[in-house]
Amino acid sequence: MNSTSRRVTNIGLLLLGVLVMLIAFASVSSAAMSPVVGFGMVAAYLMLAFLLYRRADLGALAGIVQRKQATLTAAARMSGAARRAAARAKAHPEAGLDSELTLLDIGMLVNERRPDGGWDRRIAQESAALDDAFLQPYVKLFAPVGSGERHVTLTFEFYDRSGRLQFSHSMEDYLRTGENLILCERQLALRGTEQPMRAGTWDLRVKVDGVLIGLHDFSMASSGGLARSAPSRRLQAAEGEYEDAPPVSLEELLREQARRRGG
Repeated sequence: MNSTSRRVTNIGLLLLGVLVMLIAFASVSSAAMSPVVGFGMVAAYLMLAFLLYRRADLGALAGIVQRKQATLTAAARMSGAARRAAARAKAHPEAGLDSELTLLDIGMLVNERRPDGGWDRRIAQESAALDDAFLQPYVKLFAPVGSGERHVTLTFEFYDRSGRLQFSHSMEDYLRTGENLILCERQLALRGTEQPMRAGTWDLRVKVDGVLIGLHDFSMASSGGLARSAPSRRLQAAEGEYEDAPPVSLEELLREQARRRGG
């Protein structure tokens, strides 16, 4: 029962209750009607109200059970990286309230621009290198009924070995019920940047409406065997700091990766 129908039901029960109470009082104070009839009408009214609210509660309970079942089914499809990232996010100090969203997958694309102007791309979940060209994060989420069909703000962040924020981009997307494969619309340039970057274990953090849902760690290899030692400067989080990423079919790349693993 939604809020509108519940409000109509409440008003109807209130009016009916007033009428029943007036009749009950009349039956007690008048000999024209037996008090038994009046009290019987009150009992019938209370039973009706109980059944209506019981039905509403059972409907709400059934909806909760269905959402939990869908979430458990989705959890069985989580990748290993997603399981670790979701567990780390829950244990992180920035973790918020439990979300009904399920993290199914998390990772990055490594994009390389070819001399002919085209792009070579590969999926990298466990490792990348500072001499790669661009790093573009993605996430796959499952939204059960009641959590989808809405606009959300997703934030993608890269932190290097020293805990320095190297990339942060927020974007609005429409979250549908079911699976949502979302690729960040911007990418981090690794080559030729003045911002110092340290090799080692990096973090990819993904937030939905400010709630941390994924904290993915991966290995960032050094460039030419040495970490970058460019002069330090303040990281500017202006939107123009990061390159717009080229269009790509992430679904096709993931299918190709699955075929290679299966082969």
